[in-house]
Amino acid sequence: MHQGPQMNPYAPPTGHQGGGMMGPPGSPQEAVERGVCPRCNSSSVSQPSFTWWGGVLGPKLFNHWVCSSCGFGYNGKTGESNRGKIITYFVVINVAVLIVIILANLR
Repeated sequence: MHQGPQMNPYAPPTGHQGGGMMGPPGSPQEAVERGVCPRCNSSSVSQPSFTWWGGVLGPKLFNHWVCSSCGFGYNGKTGESNRGKIITYFVVINVAVLIVIILANLR
C-alpha cells in the first residue's frame, strides 16, 4: 500500500536539496515517487493529521501532503494540487451542516 512520499535515507543526494522555487525535472508524479515537492523539489514534505478545511478526515480522503518550504498542498499519489478538491469538500460539508441546522430549527 502506498503511504505517500517518503525519503530513502540511503539514496544518493540529488542536485537540489530543498528550499528554492526551482521546479523539479519530470512530472509531478515522478517528484512524488522521489519523495519531494512537485513544485519546488524540496524533500521537506509531510502529511498533516489535521487541517482547518478538512479536520481529521479531509487530509486522509485526498492523500494530502504539504511542502514545508513552499507551502504547496498536493495529492500524495498524483502530485497534482488538491485546491479544487479542497474547495469542493469545504463547500459541500458547510452546505450539509447548514441544511441540518435549518431542518433542526423547523421542528
